[in-house]
Amino acid sequence: MAEVKKRGLDMTSELIPIKRSRQVAEIMVILILSVIVYRLAARYDILETILLLTRKYEAWELDEIITVMLFLFFILALHSFAQWHRLQRSENSLLKINKNLEKTLHEINQLRGILPICAACKKIRDDKGFWYQVDIYIRDHSKVEFSHSICPECERKLYPGLFKK
Repeated sequence: MAEVKKRGLDMTSELIPIKRSRQVAEIMVILILSVIVYRLAARYDILETILLLTRKYEAWELDEIITVMLFLFFILALHSFAQWHRLQRSENSLLKINKNLEKTLHEINQLRGILPICAACKKIRDDKGFWYQVDIYIRDHSKVEFSHSICPECERKLYPGLFKK
């Protein structure tokens, strides 16, 4: 995982502070807008003005229009919350997928690089200085399992009497 982080591919640790700062910014915007609405309502006495308008223009049925507007506002708030909740679930799902992709990338990169190999016996030296046969080293450092067989060239060398040239 260290190599994945070195390459800048560990996105989950970078997203968490961004997500928190975005949430703080959203809360700050809501608080600022609430203060502005409060100041406007206090200054212009909006509800009293609406009440006077509904009495003055009874034929316009402003009270029903206001009721519908309040209902629409409530429905819009519920819809916005549902959308936000879906977005949060999608974001969490993407973070899980990203973690799985990082893990897979780490597993793929596990056998990349330069391996010291003996020119005579073909054993591989690990980081700690121990020497392993190629099949054992690859088996231990990947998800590969080996099945042994003999190539035609080695068949001729090892069993010369069985094969005619």
